[in-house]
Amino acid sequence: MESIIPDAAAFSLRDVTVRLVRGEEERLRWDSLMSQYHYLPFHSLFGKALRHVAIYNETWLALLGWQAGAFKVGVRDEWIGWSAEQQFSRLHLIANNARFLVLKEGRLPNLASRALGLSLRRLEADMRRVHGYPVYLAETFVDPSKFAGTCYQAANWQFLGLTRGFSRVPGKSVSWLQNGQPKQVLAYPLRPDAATILSRESAAEDWQAGDMAQIPSTPELHSLYTFLESIDDFRQARGKRYRLACFLAIAIAARLAGYRGVTAFGEFAARMTQEQLKAVGAFWSPRRQCYTAPAASTFHYILAKLEPDTLDRTIGKWVRQQSDKETPVAIDGKDIRGASAQLENENRMMVAAVEHSTGLVLGQTQVPDKTNEIPAVRELSRKLDLAGRVVTLDAMHVQQETARSLLEDCAADYVTSSVKNNQPTIYEDLEAIDWSTAACFDQPAEKGHGRIENRRCLALDISGSKWDNYCQLYGRQQAIRIERERYVLKTDKTSHEVVYCLTSLSAEKASPEQLLALVRNHWHIENRLHYVRDFTYDEDRCRVRVGHLPRNLACLSNTAISIVRTENRFEHLPPSTRHYAAHPEEALNAILKPLTH
Repeated sequence: MESIIPDAAAFSLRDVTVRLVRGEEERLRWDSLMSQYHYLPFHSLFGKALRHVAIYNETWLALLGWQAGAFKVGVRDEWIGWSAEQQFSRLHLIANNARFLVLKEGRLPNLASRALGLSLRRLEADMRRVHGYPVYLAETFVDPSKFAGTCYQAANWQFLGLTRGFSRVPGKSVSWLQNGQPKQVLAYPLRPDAATILSRESAAEDWQAGDMAQIPSTPELHSLYTFLESIDDFRQARGKRYRLACFLAIAIAARLAGYRGVTAFGEFAARMTQEQLKAVGAFWSPRRQCYTAPAASTFHYILAKLEPDTLDRTIGKWVRQQSDKETPVAIDGKDIRGASAQLENENRMMVAAVEHSTGLVLGQTQVPDKTNEIPAVRELSRKLDLAGRVVTLDAMHVQQETARSLLEDCAADYVTSSVKNNQPTIYEDLEAIDWSTAACFDQPAEKGHGRIENRRCLALDISGSKWDNYCQLYGRQQAIRIERERYVLKTDKTSHEVVYCLTSLSAEKASPEQLLALVRNHWHIENRLHYVRDFTYDEDRCRVRVGHLPRNLACLSNTAISIVRTENRFEHLPPSTRHYAAHPEEALNAILKPLTH
């Protein structure tokens, strides 16, 4: 098939290289291409993964995704000869080629085997550098009804046998169904003695990962507990038995395990072992000759009296050491409805900032009484280090002062996810623009949630002097028009929607494709924060209203979410709460030890 490389006549396989994706922008591009063009559905790679890209003169030709080995593969496990215990604890030492996609630019003879070979050569070094442990074996599965696996054969992969032809039932964790389509199991030893190394009795020191990891503390990376210890204790010295960090560590661990409210925190503490109580700095009772657990009433007192700005700032410092400084940030507000319902003349509205791709909560602030979230967004953005980042906002925040504050006070750029009738003049200007000369991006149709959606993004440069009287939002550089066509399969109905947006990003900094991604990813704050707090941590039904309890409980939820996102062990939050409820020692370790992605 013919390639569309611009200088295909001068193309040589020797000039093709493979490297890791660089930065959040390339990661998003990698995921988008894989989602659009791979024949299997794709949401993300799981666990500690690597994304490789094969390039020629900066043109992307192929994408390769690696993650930990498949949980149980009979022919592979028999070939290695390891025990069930070894298999469970050493799967991360196998790299599974979960996705391999040759783009239309790379449809050239021998390109696939060349890209695969180059990826294999650097696989172990990249895994050590990024995740801190080696890999000894690469594996993949080939469906013989669809592919011959020629590129793997050309790269000297070994055929180990066939799978039994079972697939997991969607939505189930332990339910499997015979699909009648066994796949070929192929393996590539990265060392000649890979099977011997993986099955040997003793484990090497550099093998630790995941549940087995003992992450070393470094001057650049500090545990959450270290940050909690820096909070000044507001209590009087008399009668004080437990350190403030002890209460907060237990409360966050309980939140990770799905415990809700101060009474539940006390129950979690009462179930902790002596070793766990000792680790968080609990009180040693000379009379009982044991470590004692704090009572639920003390959790209530601490969280009702503790200044929430102090807790938010401290948690924010810890989160920012995990943060990717180039990742776009979404800012939006959320009402804690259970608490607001208990107050006649006050709402407990919180404004939070969330990273698009990671879902980390960078910070939050409470909306003051007798105002709304517009000034709170400006206050929060000034507190965060947003220099060089892109901030996405919804229609409420299409405000001159907000735009000016982001550009001048924060040295950031902005993208509004929509412009509505709260700014009628700007909205009318956007409607009246002739979009025929705008740059255009048509996103391939997406099917999901019972509907098929097509999106088109038009971006027009309005930075020139002829546009001085149009869309007068401070610092705007491009106007955006997003057209959505949605076909609902169940009702057989089609709807059309047009949304207008503005951005301070110039045409050189952001293409229509990138702008569409930014607008869509803004809603991660709803899906990855607000929804999680409502349904996983049941925040809206929580009716506490005393003192600072509502805000501090919200901060604990944000912290738990950020821990799960940083660990990257679970695709969704509910499985993480169930896991930590069964393994409370791991919840405590997530607080007591530094975390890495």
